Amino acid sequence: MVVLSSILMVCMGLLNTTGKAWKASSEKIDEFQSARRAFERISRTLSQATLNTYYDYYDSSRTRRQPSNAATFVPDVYGRQSELQFISGKNLLTGARTQVTHSVFFAAPLGYTQTADYSEMAKLLDAMGFFVEFDSDETSRPGFLAQLPSPPAPRWRYRLLEFRQPTENLSIYKVSDHSWISTGLAAATPPVYVIAENIIACVILPKLAEDATTLAPDYEYDSRTPWTSGTQPATMHQLPPIVQVVLIAVSEGSMARLQNGSALPDLGFSYAEVFQTAANLEADLTTVTDALERKRLHYRVFRADVALREARWNP
Repeated sequence: MVVLSSILMVCMGLLNTTGKAWKASSEKIDEFQSARRAFERISRTLSQATLNTYYDYYDSSRTRRQPSNAATFVPDVYGRQSELQFISGKNLLTGARTQVTHSVFFAAPLGYTQTADYSEMAKLLDAMGFFVEFDSDETSRPGFLAQLPSPPAPRWRYRLLEFRQPTENLSIYKVSDHSWISTGLAAATPPVYVIAENIIACVILPKLAEDATTLAPDYEYDSRTPWTSGTQPATMHQLPPIVQVVLIAVSEGSMARLQNGSALPDLGFSYAEVFQTAANLEADLTTVTDALERKRLHYRVFRADVALREARWNP
């Protein structure tokens, strides 16, 4: 009986230790599940970006034939052309919205529509985008919460947002710059959806396979780069072959401990000093993760190179 009791006590201790380890591991997995799903969504959607690039004539001032110059147009050079756009950078949003770190906007044939007559057309073109904001949840709360005698205080969090403009509302064809983004965001009901909370950084780096800094040394990429003289800019009307995506997520428990109303939580680093230059990406990631560890925050870094299937790079 003594021997049997000893064996049972050892087994119970092992089961208890194993149970605690399994519970801790499960909690860690669940903690970043939404961030992982959001990262996979960005990677999958971004890989389907398109420009539908074709070639056309330009005159000596690098202007295409238009109704206003059709009578006097003299072809001078052959170059790439597209009515779509791929753009990423640090300051693309204007108005009431402000982005944290980087954002990316593009067109993709995802077939998203809110019109029943178009619902069977799986390859319809949509305008897409991803960016991080620091905001409250007041606009997304159920209406009945405001009717409570003591409604809960707003939750201010970093949130990863998806811009998803349906086919019937596309405005990308109407302008030659990136104002179609601000137009979409300024709509009465903007097509913006929260896909993950507590994403404190989103880094978008367009690059070539062999070089991480040539295409976007300051993280800025615009396929509508103007052509004024000389050879056509390499990025003009071309998709980057690869886009490196980095998301940094912090656990809800850690963010709840740091919350300070509408004021930005103290994460131990300055956004103005990180993710400004592509050559410093590794050092910036070290700066951020070291700061989070000093604050004893639970975090996870998601990182991958996404190949754009429609890219046909021609230097």
